[in-house]
Amino acid sequence: MVYLKVMERPKLRFVDVIPFNQDGQDLILLRDAEGVVENALAVTREVAFMVSLMDGTRTLRDIQAEFMRASGEMVYIERIEDLVRVMDENLLLEGERYDRHMKDLRDEYYGSPVRRAHLAGKGYASNRMELLSFLDDLFDGSAVTSAPPREISGILAPHIDYQRGAAVYRAIYPYLRGGAKPLIVIFGTCHRPTEALWSISLKDFETPLETIPCGQGLRELIGGNDLLKGYIDEWPHRTEHSIELQLPLIQFMVQEDFEILPILTGSMHEYVGGLKDTDEEEVRLLVESLRGVLEAYGKPCLILSGADLAHIGAQFGDRYPLDRSTLDSSRRKDEAILEHVRNVDAEGFFRAVKSEGDSRRICGLTPIFFQLKLLEGCTSDIVSYDQWTDGQSSVSFAGGVFYR
Repeated sequence: MVYLKVMERPKLRFVDVIPFNQDGQDLILLRDAEGVVENALAVTREVAFMVSLMDGTRTLRDIQAEFMRASGEMVYIERIEDLVRVMDENLLLEGERYDRHMKDLRDEYYGSPVRRAHLAGKGYASNRMELLSFLDDLFDGSAVTSAPPREISGILAPHIDYQRGAAVYRAIYPYLRGGAKPLIVIFGTCHRPTEALWSISLKDFETPLETIPCGQGLRELIGGNDLLKGYIDEWPHRTEHSIELQLPLIQFMVQEDFEILPILTGSMHEYVGGLKDTDEEEVRLLVESLRGVLEAYGKPCLILSGADLAHIGAQFGDRYPLDRSTLDSSRRKDEAILEHVRNVDAEGFFRAVKSEGDSRRICGLTPIFFQLKLLEGCTSDIVSYDQWTDGQSSVSFAGGVFYR
């Protein structure tokens, strides 16, 4: 067998490192954190340590020596070479192979006016009739049939998968049957690092039910806005699920034609850490600019966010036991921050999360914050809340409706 030359100083890309146990053996799952590669590698802890040494500065001999110093065991250089080949073939290392793959992906994605349904066949059925049947079962007997008491201006929904979030999805989405608007602005958490607070997409979004447009007039207004045009970034949307999971649910509930404006939001880590303040100019200008664009566009709109709450337990790096007391404590903290959502108080919501140091990883912090900013002056009801848990980890989420 002929092998390609092995890179001398391998450099690991940004990957998720997930411990798990299989048949009594402790293993590590190495998963591409950027969503470029769907397959993941399961390795032993010893191999994971070798992989961690691939930082672009160490040669293969350096890795060999470092591993021997740390473990007291000799590993043959050929084994390290084989590991580097496998990592490279799976596109988990920086280098020519990864660069070529990325160029092909970007050329294909940017060349299409449509964002394809990434989760179809994985997170939900790719067949139209199968998806409609699933949604019919999901919402059976739970539809809100009477007209809402006031004009609906926003929806807070989860972005967890349909199975685990079923109870909250079932409770909140029927409100759209009587309250949808011709334009739905959708904020969603971006689960991968981004440079900006917002990543705006101007693509049409495809689902197995149909393709949902972003209006041409809206594209022109955003592209012509001095501030917002700098926040147009299509790439983070390619594999992100937080907005995609909302779309089939909206389509199932809304009978009239509608357009969407998808906005993924980045981390507010610097704000939580006190390095930036939420009253800084960027936050104010983003909200003012979007309000101005929506007013100029003229179509009635609804602000929707796909946003989960707490992420606690072993899967997220916590070492404490996830017992009933821990879950109850997390629920009470969720209730405290949801009170600010109920009061449509963006700053109070942010301060409540910041006061915890975001120790429970409220991944919906940024989309909910901006949703509340845009809906100032409205009122809100929290209509559903749930905590999913497998006994070791937990994710919580809520459903809320906003009224003018």
